[in-house]
Amino acid sequence: MKCRFCDMASSREAASRGVADRIILESPDFYAVSSIGGFIRGWVLICTKQHHLNLKSSYGRADFWAFAERVADLVRSEFGPTVMFEHGANAEGSSTACGSNHAHLHIVPFAGNLEALALQSEVNLSWMPSTANEIAVLANDSEYLFCANRFNRGETNGQLALIERPTSQFFRRVLADAVGLPNLFDYKVNRFEEFSADTAHRLTQVAQAVS
Repeated sequence: MKCRFCDMASSREAASRGVADRIILESPDFYAVSSIGGFIRGWVLICTKQHHLNLKSSYGRADFWAFAERVADLVRSEFGPTVMFEHGANAEGSSTACGSNHAHLHIVPFAGNLEALALQSEVNLSWMPSTANEIAVLANDSEYLFCANRFNRGETNGQLALIERPTSQFFRRVLADAVGLPNLFDYKVNRFEEFSADTAHRLTQVAQAVS
């Protein structure tokens, strides 16, 4: 199955990519791009270069967290405090993956309490406290949702929900409600390409300035 995220990782020719597909920052195994449908400026995705469906195995890697913190520091320096979340799918085509079918972590400028908002959502989910390192054991083969208000590498504390039925764009809905854009959460319909391009441009400039 063709994968847009794998194509981004394998293409060395930046000019062949759209603005939102141009890599902002990368490491040997991970890269960061701005998010299509990011209705908050500064919204980025950290993606695996190898094809994976979720980040369970990456959460146990020191190099993943070193890269994630570099990206989050970059976003915070330009756009302010951040939160993180993942829609953890376990099957190609699952709606939990929101149509991407490739592991990625969302880093979003947001000064509110995403964990509390997730717990207060009208969607009936059972949440539990979890560190990122614990997800592989707690989720096992289940699909999951995970969010955290701040980073602490593998010991990042957040909220985890195991889901029995695929759940699409959950955190996008929660954040859209929180910022007063409840009808604009769906990235497939509302692409916010201007925001994405602005995010990519500004973060690329900041990354080049500090490199």
